[in-house]
Amino acid sequence: MILALAAVLALADTTRPTTVIVVRHAEKAALPANDPVLSPEGIERALALDSALVNAGVTTVITTPFTRTRATAAPVAQRHGVRPLELPVRGGVAAHAREIADSARARGGVVLVVGHSNTVGHIVEALGGPKVGDLPDTEYRSLWTVTLDNEKVVVVRARFGR
Repeated sequence: MILALAAVLALADTTRPTTVIVVRHAEKAALPANDPVLSPEGIERALALDSALVNAGVTTVITTPFTRTRATAAPVAQRHGVRPLELPVRGGVAAHAREIADSARARGGVVLVVGHSNTVGHIVEALGGPKVGDLPDTEYRSLWTVTLDNEKVVVVRARFGR
């Protein structure tokens, strides 16, 4: 009986939809130019992201190795007790987006992805969402929730922070 219940629970876990939340890193400071930290506004936005996702049940956090993506994700990762997975941008933006999408699908659950102005749109598209394109340099508020349920993909775009 216990083995049968375990099999049913395992099946239930594989049939649950995967939810991928995709955001751009928060506002960055001007320096250091090659890997800037978050500005005071960026720190505020990272905390706003944490507030927005407080009840989301985040199970995986994916960032790039850059300080601004790691710092944006840090409050959410800490709240949910998740160690972020850092995936470098390699092989070009499209290849990176496919790697992120594949990683999110493989992990399942609720996945937060923190990307960059030129990767967020590609990541949403690689997950099966609509064409988003690159984000303007001033855009930090958008949040895409991509729900993957078998062959069905539902995308909701929202905003967070002020």
